[in-house]
Amino acid sequence: MDKYELDWTRYYPDNHHYTVIAILTGLPLEEIKAVSPAADCWGGQKFVQVFRSLGFNVNPRFKKFDINTDHPCLMRYKLTDIKEPYWYLAVYYDGQVYDGNSMQTLDNWILCNPNCKITSMLQVWI
Repeated sequence: MDKYELDWTRYYPDNHHYTVIAILTGLPLEEIKAVSPAADCWGGQKFVQVFRSLGFNVNPRFKKFDINTDHPCLMRYKLTDIKEPYWYLAVYYDGQVYDGNSMQTLDNWILCNPNCKITSMLQVWI
């Protein structure tokens, strides 16, 4: 299978959602904003809609995380040390994780983030 090329250098300090979408798609911020929700309110289906609007294929919904996925994905995780109803996103592909602060191997990311539990993923491909 061919390897995907991701633009790991993308970073938009005012919006992590735009950052992860830009890394996975390589598209400019203006195109991403044009199809994103007007309010900064992102649920799982919003990501599905945005990626599809940008011309990318995705699963119909987030599914159980698979470390051996062939496709780049949004990796969803939650914090286990606090009781809040939020989930967080990182980009995962080919054993590498980018969480907005750094890029590292999945094993190293897990060691550095022991209070994070990976719950699901949304695969993204052309």
